[in-house]
Amino acid sequence: ALARRPPIRHNSRMHVELLLPGLPWPTAPQIRAARDLALPALAELISLAQIQWDAPCRPETLLAQRFGLEGPRLPYAALRRHGEAGPAPEAEAHWLCCDPVYLHFASDALLVSDASGLAITPAEIATLLAGLNETFADIGQFEAAGPTRWYLRLNAEAAPYFHPLWDVNGRPMQLFLPEGDNTAPWARLINEIQVWLYNHSVNAAREDAGLRSINSVWLWGAGPRPGALQAPAGQLWGDDPTLTGLARLSNTPVAPLARWAGVGSDSLVLVNDLQQAAFQLDLDAWQRSLKDLEERWFAPLLADLQARRITRLQIRAPGEKHFLHLDIQPGSRWKFWRKPVSLDTLLSQAPQPHVHQP
Repeated sequence: ALARRPPIRHNSRMHVELLLPGLPWPTAPQIRAARDLALPALAELISLAQIQWDAPCRPETLLAQRFGLEGPRLPYAALRRHGEAGPAPEAEAHWLCCDPVYLHFASDALLVSDASGLAITPAEIATLLAGLNETFADIGQFEAAGPTRWYLRLNAEAAPYFHPLWDVNGRPMQLFLPEGDNTAPWARLINEIQVWLYNHSVNAAREDAGLRSINSVWLWGAGPRPGALQAPAGQLWGDDPTLTGLARLSNTPVAPLARWAGVGSDSLVLVNDLQQAAFQLDLDAWQRSLKDLEERWFAPLLADLQARRITRLQIRAPGEKHFLHLDIQPGSRWKFWRKPVSLDTLLSQAPQPHVHQP
């Protein structure tokens, strides 16, 4: 069962919590990914902050924890599905993420790659889902919210533990098969879907066009149904489906926010600009995003701190190898004697990575 933390209490001062996944560059500090970046507002914020490094944590896990959800099987699929556009799903439904993936051999291992590079078209999605629903109707109902986010509404709850796709991406499939109770039917289902996809005309056409095939799906995200949740702030900002799902389940307003402009209430903000670039080790994209964040987020947040419109700012930056916390509390803004600390300097001080446990 999921354990719920006590509700978070707020005082009358404005507290902003900025979730910034991907800020810690995932390769060795010697790479000095931020060496040539001029980010004066961020450097000022770092100089005022209490700094803490923790073991890596996925943004989805952090979000669930901030809403009070803990446990070995968090319902990632249900949370994400509740955040998709359209009518809310049935409260009693059981869900699995059923995301399309590409399997390929490398050094005699069958590796899993997510669908970010497959460029799956709406017509292909419609055709494949219609076939999956006809062929595997005894398992549940397949649906898609976009090219990379597919779902399976189950006819019965799934008992095994399914490894999240983020743990599996780029790694051997054989190491991440379902574990726990009643795994055999799920291993069989995955194999049957792979055979069905291999023989489908959609993939034959893709191969003829020189495209990689959509040759498997990755099932993950099963867990106990999430009930009513307690939001960590009165206003939520972001457009991530997991955050939106958590917001809806906690009856808390959530909206996109392109830049910080002051909101007048305690807020939790999720900014995903850095995450994909860090995940794909795209250094140019990561650096471009940081320069943009300096203008849209770091500089106006610093200005609001200096004007006392914000009394506490927490920047939580989960990454592939580290989880960085920057905490600027009410007394911190008086420490003007501190010299700015560049992001390059901060990242060079990161401890040795913790061993990640799926």
